Amino acid sequence: MPVSEKLPPGARFVLERLTSAGFEAYAVGGCVRDTLLRRPPHDWDVATSAPTEATEALFERTVPTGERFGTVTVLTPFGGVEVTTFRKDGAYRDARRPETVEFTGSLREDLQRRDFTVNAMAMGLDGAIIDPFGGREDLQNGIIRCVGDPERRFSEDALRMLRAVRFQAQLGFELEEATLFALRRLAPLAEKLSAERVRAELCRTLASPRPELIGSMIEYGLLARFISGFQEKIPWRRLVPVPEELREPVFALMCRNYGLTPDAGALLRALRAPTKVVREAQGAQALSFSPENLPELLCVNPEDHVLIAAGAAGNYEDAHAAIKRRQYVKPSELSVTGSDLRAAGLHGPQISATLRDLAIRVTRGEIENTREALMELFPNGDGGPSGGF
Repeated sequence: MPVSEKLPPGARFVLERLTSAGFEAYAVGGCVRDTLLRRPPHDWDVATSAPTEATEALFERTVPTGERFGTVTVLTPFGGVEVTTFRKDGAYRDARRPETVEFTGSLREDLQRRDFTVNAMAMGLDGAIIDPFGGREDLQNGIIRCVGDPERRFSEDALRMLRAVRFQAQLGFELEEATLFALRRLAPLAEKLSAERVRAELCRTLASPRPELIGSMIEYGLLARFISGFQEKIPWRRLVPVPEELREPVFALMCRNYGLTPDAGALLRALRAPTKVVREAQGAQALSFSPENLPELLCVNPEDHVLIAAGAAGNYEDAHAAIKRRQYVKPSELSVTGSDLRAAGLHGPQISATLRDLAIRVTRGEIENTREALMELFPNGDGGPSGGF
């Protein structure tokens, strides 16, 4: 299939209208990279010589999503497409954003301000690839390389250093030598980034096919604001079998287990993680996990907490298999209830504690899960069980 035929209807609609009006217009950035890699792009961005006002005049429905930077979102019948006027960035402040932008008529100048060569390509309606910085060759060779001077790129925007590792993890590429050297030297600039930005890149790396590269972020010092110390032999590959939705708390618990942070929940709070994720990590941290007590842990704890603890210990697959085979009995699945125990003379916290103990004994195979067998433990109705509890 010709590359041009991979343009989705929304992007094609925008490009056709802009070019018909006499402006240059190209799909740019990650959508071009992913198309060349035969990966489905998440979204399509367009760069154009048209000023913002001209773009807004050409389309019936637009949303001003960044007019200061020359960006509007065109609402097409096929979805939104972000359209940005060709621009050059002025001086950067706080190692994050340019203080000013200058609009230009040059596509090359627009591509030159971008972070990495693989993200600095453009594609026209005819499918022709504009690649002034060797991005296509770097794609073929599996290389992440800064556009131009890497120290300048990273000094302009420190988030690019985390993005470099994230793209490495997502694409299976390696960092070009000068890019890696600059990243290591300038890593302290990452301390200026907001926790929300850092967490976004961390989570994208964790969700990638190579989540173990989170260890590189730590090694390079990109997470030094949140994590102290570095150990070479932390087995980050334990994250691979863990599903994406649990990798963040597993990562935090591994950091705690290997001495990079004193508390998994505190680390996640510092990263502005959602309360649910923080609580999952705290619940897992409270468990005394070992493979031998896995069934007992599953019978009296939330399954996600056990899965997180197991994942951090390298036993995620065992825990998942135990859940699938239901090798445990929950207190709610016992053949006796709290009412039964109350009638036998137990009160208040005794009841929930006894139900937990019974569930563990049934899980261990020490007693059958029948009403008769369980109630035999309370022959006296004297407020406590018999049988060695």
